[in-house]
Amino acid sequence: MQSHDPNRQLGFIQQALSQNRKPLGFFIGAGCPLSVRITREIDGTTQNLPLIWDVAGLTKVIGDRLRATEGAQPSNWDKMIAIVREDGGNEMNIELILSKIRAFISVAGKGNVRGMAVDDLTTLDSSICKVISEEVERSLPNNQTPYHNLAVWIRSIHREKPVHLFTTNYDLLLEQALEESSAPYFDGFIGARKAFFDLGAVEDENLLPPRWTRLWKIHGSLNWRLENKNNVVRSDIKSENQSYLIYPSHLKYDQSRKMPYLAMLDRLKSFLLSPSAVVFICGYSFGDEHINDIICRSLETNPTAHVFAFLFGALEDPKYMHGKIWAEKTPNLSLLAFDKAIIGRNIGAWKTDNPTALSLPVNVLVSSGEDISLKLGDFSAFGNLLRALSGAQDSAHETE
Repeated sequence: MQSHDPNRQLGFIQQALSQNRKPLGFFIGAGCPLSVRITREIDGTTQNLPLIWDVAGLTKVIGDRLRATEGAQPSNWDKMIAIVREDGGNEMNIELILSKIRAFISVAGKGNVRGMAVDDLTTLDSSICKVISEEVERSLPNNQTPYHNLAVWIRSIHREKPVHLFTTNYDLLLEQALEESSAPYFDGFIGARKAFFDLGAVEDENLLPPRWTRLWKIHGSLNWRLENKNNVVRSDIKSENQSYLIYPSHLKYDQSRKMPYLAMLDRLKSFLLSPSAVVFICGYSFGDEHINDIICRSLETNPTAHVFAFLFGALEDPKYMHGKIWAEKTPNLSLLAFDKAIIGRNIGAWKTDNPTALSLPVNVLVSSGEDISLKLGDFSAFGNLLRALSGAQDSAHETE
């Protein structure tokens, strides 16, 4: 089997990250908050747990909470899970479950779909979003997190091209880190008390200062609200006449509810079509075929762009199946797992005769005998690399 030199790939990555003229983007997935650990009291015992669960963990929490709340057996949650299972879907993916609920609502009218009444479906949708809001409404515990390392790296040098942050996460961790690191950003909304979504500003974002990071929340956000059924606002104010804008199904909605999501997806596509664009993906397992299609079709159209996807754990993990399929036919999509990589459509294990050739932070490149692990798929390790680079960039900037 072919092998890949981790030093060579790290050299490419460091070189790209050190440029201020190249279009650079980061795609932050649901696995990233797992790298931030906090102490929580669960059932009377103190445990070291992730700040926010990943998709599977969040789905389990939602199921446990809704079953306990509804009481009746089977609960509406159980009925929906049975339908998802019957249809061969992933019952541990809350986004797929929400998509199916909303698809049913869109065709139910005043009747039933698959034995579920439209009122039950609507209530289930609202209950799920409420639990999601409660579970992801958390703050970073200190300013030494990978999110802060990313934010500090962003503002460490004068940039001719703005950094773009794409995320499927609903939490406000990126916003917190950027603000606490004094890194200005634009997220498509204008205003302070109830910021409104401004499509014109999104489409003309290239007119904004390049030192402003662009933050695009592809699946909505904890603080997005649909107010009075037609106004999309970003606000921490909660009221009865607002509904959560969390994760779209990719079906037809009224224009006001649909627009933010379409605009965010358009930003991802537009960025990947930029000449020589580079995107670093972390915490994403390629489980969303709609996003996969945008990423990979854009890479096919623009061979000068490149995506480095950092995977947590082994490349052969079944959850990376879709990513592997795309990488094996897309030469400018590289998958870098702990043990192996797919680079230039070729799969191979990591191998180097000199694991200390580069000066790297701890836990980025780990060797044990002949076994080599490249751990950029751990957001903490990637954050350490960014921290080291931001220090070097700050020093270089001061001597100019």
